[in-house]
Amino acid sequence: MSTYDYIVIAVYLAFMFSLGPIYKSFSKTASDFFRGGGGMLWWVVGCSAFMTTFSAWSFTGGAAKAYETGTFFLILFICNIFALIICYFFTADKFRQMRVVTAVEGIRKRYGKASEQVYTWLPLVFQALFGGIMLYTVSVFMSGVFSMDMEQIIIVLGIVTIAMTLFGGAWAATAGDFVQMLVVLSITLIMAALTLSHEEIGGFSGLIERIPSQHFDWTEFSRPWIIVFFAVTLMINQATMMNSMLTGAARYVFVKDGRDARKAVLISIAGFLILAPIWMIPALGSAVLFPDLSGMYPQLNNPNEAAYVAIATELLPQGLLGLLVCGIFAASLTSMNSLLNVYSGTFVRNFYIQVVNKQASESNQILVGRVFILVYGAIWILIALQFSSVKELELFDLILLATASIGLPTALPLTFGMFIKRTPEWTGWSTMVVGFIVSVIAKISLTEEFRQSIWGQETPLNGRELGDLSIAITTGSIFLACSLWYFFTMLFYKSAPAAYRERVEAFFEETRRPVDRASEHQDEAENDRRQHLVLGNLCFAYGSLTLLLLAVPNKMFDRLLILICGGLVVAVGLILRMVAARAKKAIAIKEEAIRKAS
Repeated sequence: MSTYDYIVIAVYLAFMFSLGPIYKSFSKTASDFFRGGGGMLWWVVGCSAFMTTFSAWSFTGGAAKAYETGTFFLILFICNIFALIICYFFTADKFRQMRVVTAVEGIRKRYGKASEQVYTWLPLVFQALFGGIMLYTVSVFMSGVFSMDMEQIIIVLGIVTIAMTLFGGAWAATAGDFVQMLVVLSITLIMAALTLSHEEIGGFSGLIERIPSQHFDWTEFSRPWIIVFFAVTLMINQATMMNSMLTGAARYVFVKDGRDARKAVLISIAGFLILAPIWMIPALGSAVLFPDLSGMYPQLNNPNEAAYVAIATELLPQGLLGLLVCGIFAASLTSMNSLLNVYSGTFVRNFYIQVVNKQASESNQILVGRVFILVYGAIWILIALQFSSVKELELFDLILLATASIGLPTALPLTFGMFIKRTPEWTGWSTMVVGFIVSVIAKISLTEEFRQSIWGQETPLNGRELGDLSIAITTGSIFLACSLWYFFTMLFYKSAPAAYRERVEAFFEETRRPVDRASEHQDEAENDRRQHLVLGNLCFAYGSLTLLLLAVPNKMFDRLLILICGGLVVAVGLILRMVAARAKKAIAIKEEAIRKAS
């Protein structure tokens, strides 16, 4: 990378760092700090929800999978879309209509105080692991590809994430996601266009002709039954994860009502339909231009994880390569600051004010939340610094195995609990324990020898088949065991205390009742205007900074690309500022009319 690229990265990190102080004034209450007061613009929340699923892994482990298997990787996107369709029709509005500040408050309403504490503390432990994995994922990649110091990347990214969330809370995290989505969108579009215009690619038709045949014929690298098994269990996993109270509600409680929650889901669906296929083009092009990445990046455990950066280094001019790094960083920060915000809210609302200080003021809750963010973020950094000892596991498998082993047992009873009423109070936490036990058994028993022998194959399974089979068996066994246990506990519903059954009835009645938007958001117009204005200013500022790269000595065509990147973000900023100005005028006219009438 050139000096200009490093300057771009430094400016980006400083910009993201500034979001915390900028949004600090938005948080007057604990609800403001932890969920934006439940009054955020639906399209901002939708963009944020999409970006939290589009992590740095998409540019590393995900790019490697697309590089190796081509269209097979679309299975993940299809499963995500399927899960979001379920969310749109069945759960998104109910999540908002739980009328909670944190998702775990909804768990208390559904399963009681014991489950509330279990789901407060166990996920905190496991999400510390996930936070470390995310920091490690981006740092090991950047250090291997750009010869950056891994420990420095972990520390710097960790500090920026902590600072954003520490000061700005949910407002900074969600607004940051929107701005970062524009960064990822612009650089992805340019990468796709440059890939298709490369003389050795020859447009979309040329790409289709030149990519390896296995990118369309999946049976060249895996047996059909393994592909089907993997796809089915992945769909089960994604549908469960995206529709659980802990993960789904954690995002959709930010919007104003159930209708807005559903509209936010549509943004995520559109993101996967539009951005995901475009994102794949550079990874597929890399398979054509660089069929052997092991010689280019021998320092990486899996050199194919450099597929995206290899083609970026070939195509992008000075400055825009730094912007790609910013896009990778952006994809990491969106997931991490969202998790920090969610779990700080969980700690404060579901432990601190329930057990430690039940009379805590709004300002005290915000203070404790900020202290938690500082400590929890520091733990992430320490865990990430220790992850360098993990050498054998590729990033794709690391994320999916962790999700199946930890996420699925946690999420499944919270998804079933949105639909099934007749279960006792202990169903939630006990189902999670069963899932953890099965996960441990699967981890111990699924040795390579076992996977090779149990199916009685004439020819041994290859490495990719073994990896996919391990994920599929783990996911399938956890889902089956947890489901059987969950339905078994229904036999004990009648013996549950009457107070619990009444509370469950109240919970389901509440999730069916629409939010009274007028009473909850009396200053909705001014709140919306303020959000448009600040977001518009941020986009305008970041886009203008990007346009400064026009002064970098590049070819005229390369400068045109920079103009497109920066111009797109500036244009969005100007549109948002125009909307804010019109809203201000409308509010003034309405206030004048009220004044005259009185």
